[in-house]
Amino acid sequence: MFSLLAGLGTAIVNGISGAVKRKQELKQAVHNNKMRLAESAQSHNQDWEMKQLDNAGWKDDVLFYAVLGLWVWSAIDPEAAGKVFATWKDTMPEYIVEITSWLVAAVLGVKKIGDYLPGAIKGIRDAVGKGSK
Repeated sequence: MFSLLAGLGTAIVNGISGAVKRKQELKQAVHNNKMRLAESAQSHNQDWEMKQLDNAGWKDDVLFYAVLGLWVWSAIDPEAAGKVFATWKDTMPEYIVEITSWLVAAVLGVKKIGDYLPGAIKGIRDAVGKGSK
């Protein structure tokens, strides 16, 4: 049983590491595209494309992991996290809290799910396929 769980864990980790590798390859492709755009003086939308490339990256990751940390904190110490949420609810208009929550969930959640879920699913499929053989 332990070896099955260890195999499943290894397969999931391998799937996620594959997703991370693909993300690194994407970053390399973005870098190559930036270099191509910088060299191309004839591109009419060069400035726009460069801004779009600069907008992606670490800022999304920082915000996602901050929100994820808040959720983890809520699971570990719900009373203290509840006080923070209650303070936000008391001091900010309800629509601001709701809009912010939906934006973070929709934009960053979908982005991160798209980054990591395919790798995790591949890892689970590989583990289940190996375990049934």
